[in-house]
Amino acid sequence: MNWLLRENELAEIHKRSFRDAREEEEMLLMRRPVAAREAYADFGLLLGTLPPAAIFLKLFGGAMVDTRFGIHVGAFFLLLLMNVFCAVAGRYFGSRLSRLASAAEDLWWPAMILGAAGVGFMWGVATGAVGGLPAYGFGSIFGALFAVPVGVLAFALFVPLHRLLARGGMIDARHLWPLACGVVTFISALILNL
Repeated sequence: MNWLLRENELAEIHKRSFRDAREEEEMLLMRRPVAAREAYADFGLLLGTLPPAAIFLKLFGGAMVDTRFGIHVGAFFLLLLMNVFCAVAGRYFGSRLSRLASAAEDLWWPAMILGAAGVGFMWGVATGAVGGLPAYGFGSIFGALFAVPVGVLAFALFVPLHRLLARGGMIDARHLWPLACGVVTFISALILNL
């Protein structure tokens, strides 16, 4: 009896994963399927790398080069260390918040965008705070302030597009990378006023 109950439970889970038989077939035809957790982790990594670098370039790009002394090496390595912290934290928190982002994908469209913005807010606070730690701790406050708008906009763009391209909770890597790179590059270009 327990076996039958377990099989019925698995069949119900399988039935909820796909909207129709065509969607299941599309998921099975994927060459390199990527689970939602890994997709959001990779997106968080890109989002934690390029926009902070764009912010650093915008804020400190001209001040980094001095005509008499060349490049300020100490400040450059501090910014580089902060960027590495942002990238690692972005991947970690993207992975950890993937369950919330996937839950937001199942909502009605306006609610999904608000939920995605909420996930982006949490990602921005956490990633910005960790990224600012090398700047003597008080950089965490500024890191969070700079990362929140980036996270809100990025997740509000990425989650609906991920929903459109995912099949059964999986997205093909051929779709994930152009999508993630496009969103991150768009936000970085906004930061740089390009």
